[in-house]
Amino acid sequence: EEFEGQNITGNSLWPATVIESYASINFKLGDRSIWRKAEVIADATVGIICEDGSFTGHMLIDDEYLRLTGLKDDDFVRYRCDPEVEPPRALASHDWGDEDQVIRRGSVARLDQDMEKTKGFAKL
Repeated sequence: EEFEGQNITGNSLWPATVIESYASINFKLGDRSIWRKAEVIADATVGIICEDGSFTGHMLIDDEYLRLTGLKDDDFVRYRCDPEVEPPRALASHDWGDEDQVIRRGSVARLDQDMEKTKGFAKL
């Protein structure tokens, strides 16, 4: 409402799962086969930017937004780092994978220590 009529919008966009990046590599966020390519975020971002000025105030998940624009399940294969593996929606849902899969967040500075502490956990 603050910028209504001034063609300024505000939305947030979040990935549904781990995105291939230096951060996911450096934080060792599982195997690359269960990641999505950064293009999924890029395509969702471009779509949001192209929406009209009334599209504002939304908290969006990349794949959910792209489905609203007409993409189907088969269209998401191109975003997979491994076309044969459907990545778990680890960041968008509480109901993903099995209970042995765990994503833990921490500091890069303490990565080796954190990995040592979690040796008993299953890796993604």
